[in-house]
Amino acid sequence: MAGQSSPPYDLIILGASGFTGKYVIREALKFLNTPSSPLKSLALAGRNPTKLTQSLSWAAHPKPPPSIPIITADTTDPASIRQLCTQTKLILNCVGPFRLHGEPVVAACVDTGCDYLDICGEPEFMERMEAKYHEKAMDTGSLVVSACGFDSVPAEIGWMFNSRQWVDQAVPNQIEAYLSLESDKRIVGNFGTYESAILGVANVEKLQELRRSRPKRAKPTIPGPYPPKGPIIDHQKEIGLWAVKLPSADSIVVRKTLSTLAENPHGLPGINESAEQVEKREAFWSKIKPAHFGVKLGAKSILGVFRFITVGMFMGLLGRDSIGRWLLLKFPSFFSLGWFKKKGPSEDEVSSATFKMWFVGRGFSDKNQVSQAKLKPDMEIVTRVMGPEIGYLTTPIILVQCALILLSERNSLPKGGAFPPGIIFGPTDLQERLQHNGISFDLISKRSLSA
Repeated sequence: MAGQSSPPYDLIILGASGFTGKYVIREALKFLNTPSSPLKSLALAGRNPTKLTQSLSWAAHPKPPPSIPIITADTTDPASIRQLCTQTKLILNCVGPFRLHGEPVVAACVDTGCDYLDICGEPEFMERMEAKYHEKAMDTGSLVVSACGFDSVPAEIGWMFNSRQWVDQAVPNQIEAYLSLESDKRIVGNFGTYESAILGVANVEKLQELRRSRPKRAKPTIPGPYPPKGPIIDHQKEIGLWAVKLPSADSIVVRKTLSTLAENPHGLPGINESAEQVEKREAFWSKIKPAHFGVKLGAKSILGVFRFITVGMFMGLLGRDSIGRWLLLKFPSFFSLGWFKKKGPSEDEVSSATFKMWFVGRGFSDKNQVSQAKLKPDMEIVTRVMGPEIGYLTTPIILVQCALILLSERNSLPKGGAFPPGIIFGPTDLQERLQHNGISFDLISKRSLSA
């Protein structure tokens, strides 16, 4: 924080007693006061000190809980949130749904010049925060980065990893991500994610209205024709999945990074970068080639896909009015066909779940020939990102690694503003850090496509 003495805490986890919050504490404790970690001091904040104390004990188990300050703060009391922001360099916000509870935290961080990361996957919230606070955040030096969890870092770093495999004259035209959730036990989703999805359906008009009111962003130049729409249900034999389009935040967040890159081809300059850091950042972005991007949800069988479609129809039909939303939230297990329940998954269910995200890139082996009319992609590159359960394990790993980068490399990052994670963390060592913490990035295949 510019011009002030350093605040007492490196970071504060807000909403640390929620389902995801306690896993975020557990992940953060692994890096507290360890050699070479920038995390020397940590506090927990939320409405209920008793619950926070219990979460800390749970997270530290089997060791005794370390003595970490616990601060009472409530998003309905802006003064308590503002006070929180003056005590730390960085807030990790785990209080969702963000549409209901997020704005007071962003507002307080931007006011005080404190940095802000969250695990939001709600496009309307992210775009509204950017519209309202970006300019001021640039002035006060508050870096506001949403979607620093499973939404949307695997998608962002994953498409960049695929994009970097297109070397020399080869260029991608389209990179499609196929998400497959796997488990030995039954997969149980995070109720907060379910609630956020329902509120997303409810606010779809608001999001469209907001977009219409905003100035048009630059579009990346993507070689080749616009990819064809393709079937509703897609069968990818190579990766063994049936899939259907997923209306996720991921593709919106990736498009935001691509727009920011179209406006800043060398990426965003840091506050106080060394010549070496400038060179590293520019070299990184020079290897990233833009492509049309979308996400599909995959299952091993076509029946699994029909299950996704059924849950999507329930949400789409009932999410638009208040009685329908009440029903969806009252009986989550019924309307989600058993995927979501209010009390959350057991430790066993969490530890047995994994995800695979396949990135199927199609494009051209020689960009100089792309201008020929009706040229079809002649090359395919498949990459994969894999990791543990998405909501309670992968999300905290990502959030904490983003926080550690922010704490240790603040001078090489932009002064402030509201941005997607890709444009901020792409040129850093985030991918390597994730690989050291159980999330793998692999090149699966490169092949020519017959005409």
